[in-house]
Amino acid sequence: MRIPRWPSKTGRMILFLCCVFLCSPASFSKLLTPRDFSYGVLDAELVVIVHQESHSKFIVEEVFLGNASRGDSIKLPGFRLFTEQRYGPDTVEPITSGTRILLFLHHKKDAPAAWEPTYFGNCFFWVQDSQQVSQLRNMAEQAVALRRRWEEAATTPDSSRRAEVLWPFLSMKEYGDDIRKHTESALQKIAPVSGDFFAGQFASMERWDRADLFQNAGAYGGDKLRETLANHIETQQRIYEEFESTSVSNGQDELTRWNTLPEHVKDTIRDIYYGLAGLASFKRRDDLPLIREIARWAVKYRLEQTSEAALDAFRTMPDEENLPVIALIWKTFPLGSGDGDEIFHVDVIEALCAHKYPQTVPLLAPFVTDGFAGAEAEAALSEIVGRDLGEQPQRWLDWYAARDNLRSKSRNPN
Repeated sequence: MRIPRWPSKTGRMILFLCCVFLCSPASFSKLLTPRDFSYGVLDAELVVIVHQESHSKFIVEEVFLGNASRGDSIKLPGFRLFTEQRYGPDTVEPITSGTRILLFLHHKKDAPAAWEPTYFGNCFFWVQDSQQVSQLRNMAEQAVALRRRWEEAATTPDSSRRAEVLWPFLSMKEYGDDIRKHTESALQKIAPVSGDFFAGQFASMERWDRADLFQNAGAYGGDKLRETLANHIETQQRIYEEFESTSVSNGQDELTRWNTLPEHVKDTIRDIYYGLAGLASFKRRDDLPLIREIARWAVKYRLEQTSEAALDAFRTMPDEENLPVIALIWKTFPLGSGDGDEIFHVDVIEALCAHKYPQTVPLLAPFVTDGFAGAEAEAALSEIVGRDLGEQPQRWLDWYAARDNLRSKSRNPN
C-alpha cells in the first residue's frame, strides 16, 4: 500500500520530467517561496530600512542588525519589489520616493562584496507610504528579537539544557520551516545528547512533528533514541496486524482501500515507514537483520513505501544477506504491474549496484538494458566481474553460470 506523500528522490525526478514534457504553460504552477520574517532572519547579516536613491542604490534610514549606519548606501543591482504568483508572472510594484523597504541581507556566496536578500532573495517587505514605516519597524524589531532568543538558546553552554531550550523552535506552526531547519542543525551538533532528549520527548510529541524528525533520527544519535524508535515500529506493526486480522478488502484497488482506512491505521502505516527510514539513518550494520525482518513484513502486507525505506537502507549498508530481500521486494512490486504498487525500478537498481558481490549479478543483469539506469547497472556489474561484458543481460548471466559451475566442481572434484 502506497502512502500519499512527497515522492522519493527518484519520484521527484520523474514528476519533474513529466511536468516539463506533459504540462502546458497555461496549466503550469510554481511553488511559492514563503515571505515571512522568520524565513531568513537567522541568515541575515544586516536588517535595515532603506529608500531608493537611484536605480540600484539604496540609502539606509534605520539599522536593526548588523554593521551599518544611517546614511550608508547599499547597492542591489536588479532589485525589484515583486510578489510571486502561483500562475503567471510575478506582480511587480514601482519604487517611488515614498517607498520604504525593510531588507534582510547577507553577502552573496559567489560575490562576497555584494549583498542580496536572504531566503532565496525573498526576504524583504515594503510600504508605499513613508508614513507607514512603523509597520516595517515593528516587523524588524520582532524579527531581531526572535533571532536573539534563538541565538541565546543555541549558545547555551550546557548541552542538555541547550537541547531543552532549542526544542520549542522545532514547531512549524509557531516558527516556520526555516527556523526549524536551523534548529535541527543546531541540535544535531550536540548528538547524542539531543538524541536522548528526543527519546524523552517522543511519546508527548505531535505525530507529524515526530514523523518529520524520524527520517533523520540517526543525526541526533544515541542508543536511547534508536531503541525508542525500534520499539515504536514494533508496536505499530502489532497495531496494523490486529487491524488486518479483522479487515476485508473486498477486492478494492490500493488507492480506494487507502481512502477508506481509519485515520489511526493510516497513522500507523506512516509511522512504520518513517520509523524504518529513521532506524536506517543510524547506519548501524547490526540493525540490518531487523531492517530485513521489517522489509519482509512490509512485503507480506504490501506496504510499498516501507519497502522503499528498506531499499534505501540496503543501498547505504550493502550486505550479501540483503540480496534475497531486494529480490523479494522487486518481485512483489514490479514496475508496470498496474495494481497501484510499483517500486521505482531505479531504487532497486541503485540498491543492487551498491552490492558488489557475485551473487548480485543475476539480479542486476536484466537491468543493463534499462534506458534510464542501464549504464549504472553495467558499470556496477563490470566492477564485480572485472571486465565489461556489454549491454546484453545473457552475457552476464552466462558468466555467473560458468562461475557457479566452476565453484560446484571445486567443491565436488569427483
